[in-house]
Amino acid sequence: MGALTTTGLCALLAVGSAAVAAETAPHPAAQDLRYGESLYHYYIGDFPEALSVLLRADTSGGIDGHQHYPELMRAGMYLAYGMDDHARHEFTAHLGQSETQHVRDTAHYYLARLDYRTGDYAEAAASASTIGDTLSDPLMDNIALLNAHLLIKTGPLPSLQEAETTLSPLQHNRALALLNLGNAASRAGDTTRAQNYYRAGLGTELPEDEARIDEALAIRDKTLTAIGYSFLQQGSFASAKAAFRDVRLDSNLANSALLGYGWAAASYHDYVLALKPWQALRRRSLLEPAVQETLLAVPWAYEQLQAPRSALKAYRESEQILTDEFSRIKQVLAGLDRETLTVSLRHSAELDALLSAGDGRELQSWLTLHEVDVLASNSRYLQALLKRDALQDSAQQLRDLLRLQTLLNQWQRKLDIYQQLIVDKRQLRIERATEIDQTQLLQQHQMLRQQRDALAAELALIEQEHNAVALAGEETRALAERIARARDHAAALAGTGEVAANAAERLAFYDGVVRWRAAEAFAENHWRARNTLAQLDKALAESAERSDRVATILATDPDLDAQAMGITGLQARNDAQLTELNAAIDADTAALLGALRETLEGHRDRLQDYLAQTRLSIARLYDDAYRAAGDADINAPRLPEVQQ
Repeated sequence: MGALTTTGLCALLAVGSAAVAAETAPHPAAQDLRYGESLYHYYIGDFPEALSVLLRADTSGGIDGHQHYPELMRAGMYLAYGMDDHARHEFTAHLGQSETQHVRDTAHYYLARLDYRTGDYAEAAASASTIGDTLSDPLMDNIALLNAHLLIKTGPLPSLQEAETTLSPLQHNRALALLNLGNAASRAGDTTRAQNYYRAGLGTELPEDEARIDEALAIRDKTLTAIGYSFLQQGSFASAKAAFRDVRLDSNLANSALLGYGWAAASYHDYVLALKPWQALRRRSLLEPAVQETLLAVPWAYEQLQAPRSALKAYRESEQILTDEFSRIKQVLAGLDRETLTVSLRHSAELDALLSAGDGRELQSWLTLHEVDVLASNSRYLQALLKRDALQDSAQQLRDLLRLQTLLNQWQRKLDIYQQLIVDKRQLRIERATEIDQTQLLQQHQMLRQQRDALAAELALIEQEHNAVALAGEETRALAERIARARDHAAALAGTGEVAANAAERLAFYDGVVRWRAAEAFAENHWRARNTLAQLDKALAESAERSDRVATILATDPDLDAQAMGITGLQARNDAQLTELNAAIDADTAALLGALRETLEGHRDRLQDYLAQTRLSIARLYDDAYRAAGDADINAPRLPEVQQ
């Protein structure tokens, strides 16, 4: 596992931010749904969408009810994505005295990690030293691990006893710190100090938490392998063999342990025992250096057993294995193109399963997927190659870009649909306008206006003439009309003797009575007429306002125009981002393809060296046999089959 790597340092970044927010939340439910949505996307492994929700919330006023924890969570994801400047700016903004101690400790925690990753070890140590005791146990354990790695970077490597002050706060990460300190001592050539660290790491108890047991066993396998090779280098072959024997066969270190076990056995001339693990290794992937070494180690062991016939057979088998491997490498290189790579990255089911795991495996960073094939391909070459740190980060970055490309393509289709909806809505309005025009609603309003104006003019004339009868009831008006007709009739018959002499006086009397009655009710009737006219005016005003609004909408259609312009702007922005993203994907794809081809070609060249050595060994055995027996066959005793 070695010294702390960039990917290892990114472990728990976003998880820690989410955990910090969760452990101090006053209520079990999210106070702001956008924060809850972001946490949901994070925990199902959709990190780009989680970050996107937080960024959208920030542009619309921020998230309420969760203090600074959404910002810390966002900054943690910035750091995990390698956006160091953004992350540093976010964390530094939370160091003021106005912040709570917990918030300041959290900011110092991530700044210490960021400074370590960028190589500023003094600043990392300063940030780590200011952290109090407000953080959760997992985060405090990570800081203790960081302090242990600072011992490697900042000075002479201390002894195990001298380092104990730094190691004592460690809980879950103690075995990892001891492994890395041992590796540092081994690189410095201090075998004794390295073995002390390794032994201390092997003496660490395994965790009871099932979610952490796999990680602890993996660290133990690395420690056993490291101390085994240390013993082998020192000449303690029995101790080396015992260490290699304890490595799990299903571990990633099994190949190295099997190779080392064989060399430990061969070192005290037990070549039959050495052949057992080496023959098992020969059937595994030649991408593993340990497997490559057995191509020569197995026939060499037969030679040490004075079995030249079996040695020759093993060399020929190695030659055939290498020849077949060259054919497979050629096929892989021929089929390695952009489409194969991107399709495989988009459909990496194993990676999705890990990212959505809820059994604690998410505590491994999403950037450090040591036991998951980033590229779900049928080619074992690509699967194995992309487990390596050198290619894994590039593959993960490209995979994230491809996921973002999928999102932008989806929005491109959605925006086209929204634009079509506006077109359909505009057409619907045109149809409604036609319908309104056909029903002559606006013309009917104008007719009502004319009738109202006529009534108003008539009422004004009545008021001017003080014509009380015109406003009287129906019965009174009928009497007035009868009297008027009678007076006209009497006037026409005047002088004929057919009309009574007092008819005119009597009709005048009746006319006076009718007018007196109408005059008596005039004030009330006039108020009612005016009130009716006022209500009619109000109704006509409201109708006019509605008519004007309808006419304006039909004429200008401002809301649809604004919506259409907004969507057009979004389409242009989405297209521009998609163009930029496609360019980045093309560049990253070309770079990853180039790295894969370079790695495969380097692997092919290394195998070419093994093939040359194999053929030289075959020629040497033939030459030895010819010199010993001329043209006769090799008659050396044949070695019995070694138990596999």
